[in-house]
Amino acid sequence: MRADELWARRASENFAVAWRDLAATHPELEADRARLLRTLLCCEGDIFLYRPEQQHYAVGFGEFGASRHVAVVVPGVGDGTNMCSDWIPGARHLYEAAESTTVVLWKGYDNPVDLLAAAAASIECSDVLATAALDLTEFVGSLPVGPEHSVTIVAHSFGTVVTGAALADCGLRCTDVVVAGSPGMTVDDLRQLHLDQSHFFAEQAPGDAIAELGIFGTAPTSPTFGGRRLRTNAPDHPEVHAHSHYFEPGSQALENIVDVVTGRYADVLSHHSTPAEMAGALVAWCLRLPVVPARAVGRHYRGPGFRVLTNATRLVEFGAAQTGNVVADALDEGGRAVAWLAHRVATAPRSALEPD
Repeated sequence: MRADELWARRASENFAVAWRDLAATHPELEADRARLLRTLLCCEGDIFLYRPEQQHYAVGFGEFGASRHVAVVVPGVGDGTNMCSDWIPGARHLYEAAESTTVVLWKGYDNPVDLLAAAAASIECSDVLATAALDLTEFVGSLPVGPEHSVTIVAHSFGTVVTGAALADCGLRCTDVVVAGSPGMTVDDLRQLHLDQSHFFAEQAPGDAIAELGIFGTAPTSPTFGGRRLRTNAPDHPEVHAHSHYFEPGSQALENIVDVVTGRYADVLSHHSTPAEMAGALVAWCLRLPVVPARAVGRHYRGPGFRVLTNATRLVEFGAAQTGNVVADALDEGGRAVAWLAHRVATAPRSALEPD
């Protein structure tokens, strides 16, 4: 049996099991579960992974054999509610916007309740993140794709942390990587992800507080990280703001993701960092330098004191990120104040500037 036939058979079996689960569900007592099952069954996608007891799912849109590109969407923290309201709609928006592309939404890992819970519990101190990274690597490696396909990982929020660990430690192979709203990818430099700069892209929308936390390493959008930051907003496009709108139909953020997925690199629009942003990133990078050796050791060490080491490293990184944000904001506000003053002076009546 060919690989694509095996995947089709798996999807058919999962579909049948999900229908039986829905039939056995009491809508009044299990409203959230019933909604999730109806969404999975009615989204017009193939259910490639169905482990409801672990809340692990993978849903595919499009046929592998009829496409030239594959995008694997790795979402962040959340539950079945997010699957219904955010993750599946976002994957469909990408599928509908990208020609000749199969889109697979993969939520096949145990995620924390939220990012702050992940930081407080130091998820890197357990095997949870390592298992998630390995599972993602194996899932992508098992896709029924050939040399004619490009494979792009499109990760959001905590999904970027999982993707970072997969790239850094598990040998995840793909053509391109796009991360959006990332709180860090467990590394401080793009070279640690074994990717070329021309195949790594990052987005950070205005007001995305999660991306500014800096609790899982250097922000991928930082000038010191080494990747390429993409524009998220443009005139005459729907506005993208905060943390959950990167897949907004018609937005510059989604258009850029589509251009990467389909290999139209010349059409990708970059974000141009301001001097204030570059200064803040440099300050954060300098403050992180003392803990770089500790982070390198902590990636593989699991002996006595490991939790203390990891928590101390996380605390320093968080402080560095927040200090960098303060510096950037202060310089930005100062620049605006100077620009305002210069404008007032330039537009003031000449008589008001001349001494009596």
